[in-house]
Amino acid sequence: MGLHAAARMLTHYVALQASSRKAFVVVELGGLGGRMGLVFVVMILVLLYAPVHVPTYVGTLVCLLIASLVFEVWMIVRRMERDGLAA
Repeated sequence: MGLHAAARMLTHYVALQASSRKAFVVVELGGLGGRMGLVFVVMILVLLYAPVHVPTYVGTLVCLLIASLVFEVWMIVRRMERDGLAA
Protein backbone atom coordinates (compact mmCIF):
# COMPACT_ATOMS: atom_id res chain seq x y z
CA MET A 1 0.00 0.00 0.00
CA GLY A 2 2.96 2.30 0.57
CA LEU A 3 4.10 1.83 -3.02
CA HIS A 4 0.54 2.41 -4.17
CA ALA A 5 0.31 5.67 -2.22
CA ALA A 6 3.66 6.91 -3.55
CA ALA A 7 2.68 6.03 -7.12
CA ARG A 8 -0.65 7.80 -6.61
CA MET A 9 1.09 10.97 -5.48
CA LEU A 10 3.46 10.83 -8.45
CA THR A 11 0.60 10.24 -10.90
CA HIS A 12 -1.42 13.08 -9.43
CA TYR A 13 1.58 15.43 -9.64
CA VAL A 14 2.13 14.55 -13.31
CA ALA A 15 -1.59 14.94 -14.06
CA LEU A 16 -1.61 18.41 -12.54
CA GLN A 17 0.96 19.44 -15.15
CA ALA A 18 -1.46 18.52 -17.95
CA SER A 19 -2.56 21.32 -20.24
CA SER A 20 -6.14 20.18 -20.75
CA ARG A 21 -8.91 18.41 -18.91
CA LYS A 22 -8.69 15.44 -21.28
CA ALA A 23 -4.95 15.01 -20.67
CA PHE A 24 -5.51 15.33 -16.92
CA VAL A 25 -8.13 12.58 -16.91
CA VAL A 26 -6.06 10.31 -19.20
CA VAL A 27 -3.03 10.56 -16.91
CA GLU A 28 -5.12 10.00 -13.79
CA LEU A 29 -6.96 6.98 -15.20
CA GLY A 30 -3.82 5.52 -16.76
CA GLY A 31 -2.05 5.85 -13.43
CA LEU A 32 -4.99 4.25 -11.66
CA GLY A 33 -4.88 1.26 -14.01
CA GLY A 34 -1.14 0.86 -13.59
CA ARG A 35 -1.35 1.04 -9.82
CA MET A 36 -4.15 -1.52 -9.69
CA GLY A 37 -2.00 -3.85 -11.81
CA LEU A 38 0.92 -3.34 -9.41
CA VAL A 39 -1.27 -4.13 -6.40
CA PHE A 40 -2.64 -7.24 -8.12
CA VAL A 41 0.86 -8.58 -8.88
CA VAL A 42 2.09 -7.91 -5.34
CA MET A 43 -1.05 -9.50 -3.87
CA ILE A 44 -0.50 -12.67 -5.93
CA LEU A 45 3.18 -12.83 -4.90
CA VAL A 46 2.32 -12.42 -1.23
CA LEU A 47 -0.40 -15.07 -1.43
CA LEU A 48 1.98 -17.50 -3.16
CA TYR A 49 5.07 -17.02 -1.01
CA ALA A 50 4.13 -15.54 2.37
CA PRO A 51 2.39 -17.31 5.24
CA VAL A 52 -0.61 -15.02 5.59
CA HIS A 53 -4.20 -15.58 6.66
CA VAL A 54 -5.77 -15.24 3.20
CA PRO A 55 -9.23 -13.84 4.07
CA THR A 56 -7.76 -11.27 6.46
CA TYR A 57 -5.03 -10.23 4.02
CA VAL A 58 -7.34 -9.92 1.02
CA GLY A 59 -10.10 -8.23 3.02
CA THR A 60 -7.71 -5.67 4.47
CA LEU A 61 -6.18 -5.01 1.06
CA VAL A 62 -9.58 -4.54 -0.59
CA CYS A 63 -10.79 -2.19 2.16
CA LEU A 64 -7.62 -0.09 1.92
CA LEU A 65 -7.89 0.05 -1.87
CA ILE A 66 -11.52 1.16 -1.73
CA ALA A 67 -10.71 3.86 0.84
CA SER A 68 -7.76 4.96 -1.28
CA LEU A 69 -9.88 5.08 -4.43
CA VAL A 70 -12.61 7.14 -2.74
CA PHE A 71 -10.01 9.59 -1.44
CA GLU A 72 -8.34 9.81 -4.86
CA VAL A 73 -11.60 10.49 -6.70
CA TRP A 74 -12.47 13.16 -4.14
CA MET A 75 -9.06 14.82 -4.68
CA ILE A 76 -9.46 14.74 -8.48
CA VAL A 77 -12.96 16.21 -8.44
CA ARG A 78 -11.95 18.89 -5.94
CA ARG A 79 -8.92 19.86 -8.03
CA MET A 80 -10.93 19.93 -11.27
CA GLU A 81 -13.56 22.19 -9.70
CA ARG A 82 -10.95 24.51 -8.18
CA ASP A 83 -8.99 24.88 -11.43
CA GLY A 84 -12.03 25.27 -13.63
CA LEU A 85 -11.47 21.91 -15.32
CA ALA A 86 -14.95 20.62 -14.51
CA ALA A 87 -17.24 19.80 -17.41
